[in-house]
Amino acid sequence: MHTMIQPEGAGALAALDAFLNSALREGQLTGAQLDDRHLRFVDQVGRDIEVEVRASSRLRTLFGPGIRRQTAQGWDKISVAQLLAHLSKTGGETFQTRVMDSLGALRSAPSMTSQPADTWDFLTAEQALKAGHPFHPNPRSRDEMTADDAERYAPEHGRAFHLDWYAARPEYVTLNDGAEEHLRHLANADLNNGDAGAGYVPLPWHPWQAERLVAQDAVQDLIERKALIHLGQGEGRWGATSSMRCLHGWHAPFMVKTSLSLRLTNSVRHLSLREVVRGIHISDLLRSDLGRQIKADFPNLNILGEPGYAALQDPAGVVRDDTIVVLRDNPFRDASRSGPVMLAALCEAAVQGRSPLGDMVHALGPGAAPSWFSRFLDVAIWPLLELRARYGLLFGAHQQNLMLALDQGWPKAVWVRDCQGTGHLDSFHQMLTQQCPGIGEGAENVVDAELGDGLVTYYVIINSVLNTLSTLVLDGLADEDHLNDLLRSFLQRARAQTPGDATLYTRLLERPTLTCKGNFATSLSGVNEADGDARGQVASFLDLPNPLLEPAYA
Repeated sequence: MHTMIQPEGAGALAALDAFLNSALREGQLTGAQLDDRHLRFVDQVGRDIEVEVRASSRLRTLFGPGIRRQTAQGWDKISVAQLLAHLSKTGGETFQTRVMDSLGALRSAPSMTSQPADTWDFLTAEQALKAGHPFHPNPRSRDEMTADDAERYAPEHGRAFHLDWYAARPEYVTLNDGAEEHLRHLANADLNNGDAGAGYVPLPWHPWQAERLVAQDAVQDLIERKALIHLGQGEGRWGATSSMRCLHGWHAPFMVKTSLSLRLTNSVRHLSLREVVRGIHISDLLRSDLGRQIKADFPNLNILGEPGYAALQDPAGVVRDDTIVVLRDNPFRDASRSGPVMLAALCEAAVQGRSPLGDMVHALGPGAAPSWFSRFLDVAIWPLLELRARYGLLFGAHQQNLMLALDQGWPKAVWVRDCQGTGHLDSFHQMLTQQCPGIGEGAENVVDAELGDGLVTYYVIINSVLNTLSTLVLDGLADEDHLNDLLRSFLQRARAQTPGDATLYTRLLERPTLTCKGNFATSLSGVNEADGDARGQVASFLDLPNPLLEPAYA
């Protein structure tokens, strides 16, 4: 049941939800007690805090604006900003600044769209997400970026802008086979005069990043020596997808993902060679006999490849990570067609009423939520788990990397993107290299089952599946135990029927805990999460009680 909200603002409540949910999950609140009406805990100076609860599930809670702090004179009402500033202070100045910057960004974001989710086109869905990660103390922090620039370039503001095109002599560019042809194809689509000349390689840069690159002495030296020339702004209109650094244009044969010299939430958003090599390997795999077999086995699964990359390099061949550009497949060229719809935008909580997913499922009729959830599991989740079981392929398809094609509100196909979060198990490496020679080389993403299955558990099961489940529960459309039963039965059926390795299914069904990333602790630590590789993750992880355990294993 949702309570009425007094004016505090959607952005402030989204910040409160994300902060407190991540803190609760990771045990960061002393003496926390949660019931249907209130969250109570003790702050860092020993005072009792009480926060109103709007709705709750076992995974996630929605909080209200009623916040009280006990004093010697009684209870004082405090605002979201006061609470977050107070609680984040113990994390140090940098952590507190990020928390408060994120609150400011959330407050300045436009309101959620009222357009029904099953009518969203691809870019509308990407930019419908306003609050970001639902379990994070600073889901919209953007170090190094001003509020004006965020309004111009951040996806939630929905602005369009132009690429800034440069061209470099080949000896100062590193790129993969075929990338130059792709870059020229893109330049012809985006520039009035797309011909950079036979002696130059065209490079599309994000305008925010281009401004910073050309201010560097090394880049200025290239410009002065005519090794790097400015081709001008493109003519096409581009919009930021939910990740901010990947851009989409309806006119363009590729999306463009670029390095950005800023820290978003837990990571500095510089691409690295190991990440872009993963994209090349996935694109090669999709074109192989194994890729064709995967398409035949899973016709409703679509994987966006990343077939090209380019970057500046110095005379010694050292790649400039801050100049890396990746080309991602762009099958979404018709703005008149709906979908696919990003799962995170579907599941984002509303201040009043239901989430976009809740509104869509409610419109399907009474009692539709369990059937919709079962369809979601079959269409979107089963192929990802079977790719791991049959081929050892790992896709970190969290909510922002998983998109649903919908048919009158029902899931009919799934799209997966972002090769940065891909890898494969070492036990399948020999088989995969026979099908796709060189896969994993230089990518640092060949892992053992313990690490790989743990990452899939978090990104696919907790971040995507359980957040979807909790959204339907929070919207009052389904019973949580019933949906957990459906998920358990789905996994049991998949385990019994898979022709592959059922280890992950057994892990999900029988282990007492599920592997989960801790964004609160990761943000507190200040590490760059992107530094994790096959040897291990630098982000913090924890174990959550497994809601799928049957009594025999509990």
